[in-house]
Amino acid sequence: MTGGARAGRDGGPGAWRRWAALLFLGLAAWWGVSPTPANAAGPGVADDCHTAQLTEAHTDVDLRLENHARSVAEAWGLMTVRVPTAWLYASDLLLSESSEPHRRAMRCLLRAPDTMSRPEEWREHSPRVSAQASWVEVQYETQFRFNNGGRFNAGPWTMDIHTEQWGLSLSPPPALRGAHWDRVRIDLGGLDASQVTPRPSGADQGHLTWSGLGRTGAAGPRVTVQVIPPWQRAWAATSASSQPWLVANAAGMTTWWVGTSIVVILAALRARRQPAGPELTELEKSSSAALWWWGALKAVLGVMILLFYRAVLNTADLLADKPPAWLDYSMRWPVLIGVLAGWLLVVSARPRRTVLVAATLVAAAAALVAAEPSLFGLPAPLATPTRPADAGFTALVAEVWAVQWLWLAGTALWAWTLARQGGLLRSTATPWRLRRLGPALAVLALLLLGWGEWAIERKWERVSWLANRDIAAYHTQHVASLARDMASFAAQIPTWYYTHTWVLTGLAIVALLRARDLAPTVPYASPTPLDRLLLAVFFAVVVAWRQGSYAGSQALSAFWLVLDIAALYGLLAVGKRRAVLTQHLEGCSGSPQQLCETITEAERNDLITRARRYRELTTSLRAMDQAGAESALKRHEVEKEMNRLHRRRPAPGAGGAPRSWLPLQVNVVDVALSWGPHAKWWDNARRAALLAAAFGVPGSIVMVWMAYSPQGEWMRRGLYMFGAPEMLFMFVYWELVWSGAGLVLGALWRLLPGRRGPARALSLTLAYTLLIGLGLVGNLITDQEIGNVAVGISLMLLVLTLTSLAMDADTFRSERRFWPNRVGLLLSIYQIRGFSAQVAYILMQLVAVLTILKFFSGSDARWK
Repeated sequence: MTGGARAGRDGGPGAWRRWAALLFLGLAAWWGVSPTPANAAGPGVADDCHTAQLTEAHTDVDLRLENHARSVAEAWGLMTVRVPTAWLYASDLLLSESSEPHRRAMRCLLRAPDTMSRPEEWREHSPRVSAQASWVEVQYETQFRFNNGGRFNAGPWTMDIHTEQWGLSLSPPPALRGAHWDRVRIDLGGLDASQVTPRPSGADQGHLTWSGLGRTGAAGPRVTVQVIPPWQRAWAATSASSQPWLVANAAGMTTWWVGTSIVVILAALRARRQPAGPELTELEKSSSAALWWWGALKAVLGVMILLFYRAVLNTADLLADKPPAWLDYSMRWPVLIGVLAGWLLVVSARPRRTVLVAATLVAAAAALVAAEPSLFGLPAPLATPTRPADAGFTALVAEVWAVQWLWLAGTALWAWTLARQGGLLRSTATPWRLRRLGPALAVLALLLLGWGEWAIERKWERVSWLANRDIAAYHTQHVASLARDMASFAAQIPTWYYTHTWVLTGLAIVALLRARDLAPTVPYASPTPLDRLLLAVFFAVVVAWRQGSYAGSQALSAFWLVLDIAALYGLLAVGKRRAVLTQHLEGCSGSPQQLCETITEAERNDLITRARRYRELTTSLRAMDQAGAESALKRHEVEKEMNRLHRRRPAPGAGGAPRSWLPLQVNVVDVALSWGPHAKWWDNARRAALLAAAFGVPGSIVMVWMAYSPQGEWMRRGLYMFGAPEMLFMFVYWELVWSGAGLVLGALWRLLPGRRGPARALSLTLAYTLLIGLGLVGNLITDQEIGNVAVGISLMLLVLTLTSLAMDADTFRSERRFWPNRVGLLLSIYQIRGFSAQVAYILMQLVAVLTILKFFSGSDARWK
């Protein structure tokens, strides 16, 4: 091999590494590009704003609270200030928003020197400025959410949030204390006021108005209102700052994850004792072992990440009057635990030695930063209000990348392991090699790190948009804020990845089902009891609607796991009595047999042939009805042949055994459609999953749009450290929901009630909807929003209905060449009347989806 060939071959991984190194160095040095100024405070005293020229300014203030049908209460504020053009800074308001004179003028009108930084204040846009002949008007709109206890500032208001009552105080900026406060209006949004100062000039059904408050040079609030929140909003507002509530929520979430682990572990153990075939195959053995190990690992990781630190901290607070200071490092210990958990995730997948060494080195470096931050110029808690050293900030950036890489590598390794052990990948698949996927994961981790840094920087700009960039403290505060958010980013990464590992649980279950299907001489035409248990857990983990918190609490999470599993078993109980293949043959000697027990895979072709002949005879019979009495003899012959088709042929070698016949309410077409398009139930499941995933693509786009389209939603999610990855994953999530529902539909096709595919789809959708209905009871009790459940239910029914129609058409796919399209084939299968009903049924669903979408896209698209 020539040197040029070797260079070309080795250039690939080398180029990956060089680009990754350059990107990493650019991100690590990015903080230094910020300007070198700071103290976020602007003018230090009111005189710097020329307050004497603002005595002729006029101000109107509106505050609207929204309490009903929300998880947390929200406040929407509008402050309108009209300043005379004689004010020295009036013309500066018309300048660019990025100019310092503009920010200086805005600081005078909108801020007090000690409230420049406001993380809790949200704005959809910058203040609107308009000029008139003698006035310049500024409209300043703000939003605030009552989701934390404490004292906060939003617009001209000070929010004092406690469990029993909330205080709303109008605190004018120092420069506007001598201005005219013409009108102040508050819409309490259904909340009860316990104290109002001063007496309002008007009050009407929770709308308070003060007119002509005039000037005052004194400091302090101009208007104070004390409101009594309902218990639901009080809990939601204060639970995030209450350690007992945080521990209870963490315990509730942990029980759901540990509960799923316990169920899958038991199922894996049972799979080893109850193989699908006569003997346990090596594939079943390896797949069940992988499921067992994954269930145990997931339980350990759940306790470590979700519960361990909060439980230890709360226990120390209860047992000791003064717990050690090092225990209260709320970012350092979660990072250290997350690094250990990520390394455990990689090691437990038993990767190649090179991967193991790389993961160990990365974990050791990240653990060293978290365990001994002083070595890198970082404070003991990892981040404080003071600026860290340059090396310390770089170490934090590297820490975030290391935690990202560990969890990405661990997730990828386990996904590959579970798929390979269950036969979803070829047995000759190349093992996971560091030089192949390692650089790709490194670059992906850098991209995620880059998005996180972009979101952190955008957050700083939102918080400090009025800060003075021309003074010395700004850069210090900027870097200190970035360091705190970077440390918080590293602490949140393990939780974010862990809460998405349900995908791996679903993959492990599918892998075991596939391994059991590949067992030789499987005698079961329908899923066994163990397969049904696995499908029920899969339904609960992948398909079922994610119930949110109630009044800020997730203590009931494990309750929904039980209900989700019970819902599918309840559907199977109905199918045991109503499904076509669970009906008993008539005319049998001895105990009657169920249809699913008498049909073998070898008889499927004969079943399809007889069903096709039955459809032809039905069409002929309908034509004879229109021909009149002259065809009575021929009609008798057709009915006689249909009766023969209604009888079941005896098994080969049965001799002169009496022939049994189908139940009166079932015909041979019903039996063929209930058997499904494939001989094995697993093949039906796989086909239905692929069809549902394809039909669900528009629905996934709609659900993502519904989640991000509400006013102000992207404003918050776009500044989230995982905002863009979360949006992309939401599309993947809904695709997994549709395909998972299709898999359950196809796997249980022979056990679900109904004679046609759409009836089976409707029954599964009803089970899905029942769980949502139970969740809505909790939403109504806690007066929370319903969300997009109506759209989700409608799309689920539509996707499963289209999937079931395609499954019915595939059942008679041998006739596909005789018809110009699938519609013609379905027309033949359902006959004209039945097909017209199915078309009308689908059109009705489409109209329902479009109507719901039109409702939610309106100006007030929130269900009360």
